[in-house]
Amino acid sequence: MNRLVRIKAAGSAWTLALLLWHLPLAARAADLQPREYLDPETAATVTIVGEPLIFANARTEVAANARDYVTLAAAAVDRNGKMSYVLVAYFWSTVDPRVRGYPMPNPEPLVVQADDRRIELTLRGHALYDSGISVPVHPPPGPAVTPNVYSVDLGALRSIAEARQLSLITETAITSIPYALWEDHRAALRAFVQRLSGGR
Repeated sequence: MNRLVRIKAAGSAWTLALLLWHLPLAARAADLQPREYLDPETAATVTIVGEPLIFANARTEVAANARDYVTLAAAAVDRNGKMSYVLVAYFWSTVDPRVRGYPMPNPEPLVVQADDRRIELTLRGHALYDSGISVPVHPPPGPAVTPNVYSVDLGALRSIAEARQLSLITETAITSIPYALWEDHRAALRAFVQRLSGGR
């Protein structure tokens, strides 16, 4: 009898372990899926990517772990059947402004290098509301940062999502600055593109 109880207990523990192992995977899969909602202020149907892409430029001349970042998040806005697509970019940094040496990059031009395709993004402005979105789209941590809203099409988003090599190029008044992919959520962007392409 004791042996049977031990076998049942071991089986229950194994089942519990499997369930616990699958929970993070299920949660991760949910994070990758785009989120759709009816905007409470603009009445547009908004779809946002599950996770943004984050690019970084190391500032080791300032401190060992100091970096400038660009968060890049895709969104789609459906206004009475008229669909538009945007990329929302946030420029932010862990560098102390007193020692950064040169200013943050200009929001335009902003270039996405997706393999051998150079995608120059067109700045629409800084107000998400003008694009039909009243809720922040994946803002970075820390103090509030001004969003930069760029027009884009689904084909460009697909190229970015499927690229093997991905980087950003920004500019200051002095020089061009490359940003390498820091947090890779291309899988979330692929899920976004697939949803907006009708599953294709």
